[in-house]
Amino acid sequence: MGIIIGIIVIMFLVLLAWVWHSLGNIEKTTKIKCIIIGFIIVYILTFIIFNISKIGIVYENKEVMKSVRRIFVIIFAIINGYLILPYVFKTLDKINNEDIKKEKVTNSIIILLIIIVILFIFECIYLGNMQEGIINIIMSKK
Repeated sequence: MGIIIGIIVIMFLVLLAWVWHSLGNIEKTTKIKCIIIGFIIVYILTFIIFNISKIGIVYENKEVMKSVRRIFVIIFAIINGYLILPYVFKTLDKINNEDIKKEKVTNSIIILLIIIVILFIFECIYLGNMQEGIINIIMSKK
C-alpha cells in the first residue's frame, strides 16, 4: 500500500507542476483558485464515473468497496487531470493573454467536451472491468 501511496503522491506533484506551468502568466492567487477548482471538478467527475461503473457489481464487504473506491477515484482523478487540466489551463492562459480568438475558444470547448465524453465512457467500462477483476481475485482467495 505504501508504494501505491508514493506513486499517487508523485503523480499528483507532477500534475500540479504541469498545470501550474500551463497557466502561464496568470496571477498566482488566480492560478491557485483555478487549480483547486479544476482538481475538485475532475475529482467529482471521476467519483461519478466510478459510481456509474459499479452499477451491477456486488461487493460482499462495504470496507472492500470503500477501499477500492478510494484508491481508484484518486488514481483516475489524477489521470483525468493529466488528460484534461493542462489543455484547459493552457487555453485559459491564451484567453488571458488574448492570444486566441473567440471562435477558436468555442471550437476548442466543443472538441474538449467530445473528448471528455469519449474518455469517460471508456473509463467507466474500464473501471467496471477492474472492479469485477478485483472481486474475482478476492473470491478466488477464499
